[in-house]
Amino acid sequence: MGIIGSIRKHSWLAVAIVGIAIICFIIGDLTKNRKQPTFAKIDGDEITYDFFNRRLASLEEDYQMRGNSSYAFKENVWQEILQDHVLGKEIAALGIEVTDDEVSDMYVGRFIHPALQQQFTNPQTGVYDRQNISNYVRQIDALPDTMEAKVQWIRYQERLREERQRSKYFAMLQTGMYMPKNIAAKIAEINAKQSDVRVAGMLYSQNTDIEVNLTDEDYKAYFESHKKELNRDVFRMDNREQREVAYAVFTAEPTQEDLAEIDEEIGEWWSEMQTLDDKGLIDFVNMHGIYDSIYVSSDIFAAPLDTIIKGSHAGKEIAPMVVKSITREGLNRYTYGMYVMGKVLKTEMRPDSVRASVIFIPNNNYNPNVGRTPAAATQLRDSAMASIKAGMPFEEAVRQFSIDTTKGGDLDWRPDGTLIFGDEVVHHNVGEVFEQEIPGGAGYYIVKVTGKTTPSLKYRVALAQKVITPSSETEKDVRYKATLFAGQYPTCQAMIEGAQSENIQMRSAIIVSMSDSLTGFSNTRDAVRWAFNEKTVAGGISNEVYNSDYSYIVVGLREIYKPNNLTLDQARPIIESRLRLEKLGEMLSDKASEIMNGKNDINAIAAAMNVSVDTVSGVAFGGYLGRNGMEPKATAAIAAKKDTGIIGPIQGASGVYVISVDNNTQKEVTDVENIRQRYENASMGAFNFLVPVLQNRIKIVDNRLSYL
Repeated sequence: MGIIGSIRKHSWLAVAIVGIAIICFIIGDLTKNRKQPTFAKIDGDEITYDFFNRRLASLEEDYQMRGNSSYAFKENVWQEILQDHVLGKEIAALGIEVTDDEVSDMYVGRFIHPALQQQFTNPQTGVYDRQNISNYVRQIDALPDTMEAKVQWIRYQERLREERQRSKYFAMLQTGMYMPKNIAAKIAEINAKQSDVRVAGMLYSQNTDIEVNLTDEDYKAYFESHKKELNRDVFRMDNREQREVAYAVFTAEPTQEDLAEIDEEIGEWWSEMQTLDDKGLIDFVNMHGIYDSIYVSSDIFAAPLDTIIKGSHAGKEIAPMVVKSITREGLNRYTYGMYVMGKVLKTEMRPDSVRASVIFIPNNNYNPNVGRTPAAATQLRDSAMASIKAGMPFEEAVRQFSIDTTKGGDLDWRPDGTLIFGDEVVHHNVGEVFEQEIPGGAGYYIVKVTGKTTPSLKYRVALAQKVITPSSETEKDVRYKATLFAGQYPTCQAMIEGAQSENIQMRSAIIVSMSDSLTGFSNTRDAVRWAFNEKTVAGGISNEVYNSDYSYIVVGLREIYKPNNLTLDQARPIIESRLRLEKLGEMLSDKASEIMNGKNDINAIAAAMNVSVDTVSGVAFGGYLGRNGMEPKATAAIAAKKDTGIIGPIQGASGVYVISVDNNTQKEVTDVENIRQRYENASMGAFNFLVPVLQNRIKIVDNRLSYL
């Protein structure tokens, strides 16, 4: 009783503690939410996750991806946003504008945009149809602002505006790219000098037996003097952080027991399929394989299905067989193959492609914004058909009755089977007109057949398929092995050495934060996220074993490469080959200098070098040094020598050369303007580096990894 009384006495304290705990939890949760980083900042301008997603969705729609884009595509979207910001600020600072009249001029004026010109060119006359696009724009303008077609058109106009702004900006820059005639004339004068020479070269590739000793001081000196060059070679121009991962791969393969179990199931399938009529077979295949109501050529199938189906009759059975892929395109190419079996249901002579023009008359059932009742649509259809029968040209009927007048209703050539009214097109003659109701009572199509290719034999085929895969037990055993392996090693390097000793497949890759997956393995985005997690340190191993198809992957982080922060150890593998060649060149140069001492005969020098003499005629500045290829230092030394005689040793890209200039000829200078144009054209390549250079001048905060 005393204890209970004491608890009651101090019950306020318990309540207070619970209350404080709840408040701390709420505050902690709010703080946690506040700590969610900004998606990105570009030169102080915040980029929200919502803005990025809207831009992504827009481009996905343009490319018909509908939310299925890759991380590489998302990276491209990010690069576009970056480009918009850096170029946008440059364009705004210069006051470059594009008026509404200029935008309009790109579709109804003098400077038609190429994409619109292609879309609205009359297929019969080959002439851009301004009246057609004017009708289209008038119809679009009449739509509510919220209707998707109107939204898309407004967005398209803005892209036209942005594109024209950028073209003005780049045209201004291009105008500033100028090669002075005097400099071009000097280059032409130098190029006009041609020399006949004899060359004695000690090539690096022929002196690999010479021992070259490199010290830490050599590496350090090279690194310090080539930092910018090395950084550019590693990061190119985008300056994105890179991470090198190493990963051990454990792959599950079907065992003999797995294969026997699959064989038994296939036998049961085949027995059942042989008892089914066509309708029952289609239902079975829809559950276990591929059935498409369109007719296809036998050529689309991969061997041996193509030869089995070709020339077959309706009712031809396709007995179970193992294939790697059903189609030649290999869209479903499986590692261990698959069983396939089925039947040819029908055959028919059909064209490969068809062409048609269409009058599109939807009603409110198609889209509430159409603003036309089913009865009104029926009346409009009747009027259209009556007008066509009375002799109205079909294109005129399109302009008068169709909601979509693009290209005069012409659908261009389409593969057989891709049009919703495709069978009717096939079964009507070229020039005939027919009508067809839109499914769901949503309106009508009035179609004119305008073209068909020569028909060939096509097939409707129903195929059941069973992919050969390892069983769940087999996969479980392999995953267990991978998990055991991961737990044995504390560091990435220890894992690499362990994999080598155990003869386990080991791979490596350089990835960026927006890499879709590890090289060679799909669905491993989580491994990329782990590698770029701020808590992941170089040399560490992930606690998670990643699954890709039937492989289990143990990942370690070997190295982190930060832009403009490359370390000597990271650059050492790149430096070694270059430094070794440089040192070898110095050694061969010293050797050549000793040999040349007191000698003026190139043949004697070559004999002492133990090399042959190459005779090369007409060597010019910037040209080739015979079979030695481009050796700029050598050809520059030849061009600079006013008289004849021995020059060298010259430490070139592929070897060390001693050269005898035997004759110089000064040709007439005639190509000054060509040289000037060539240098100006070459300068246009600098535009490829403009955006990366501008990006490197601003501060970019990139937190996309927290969201994507």
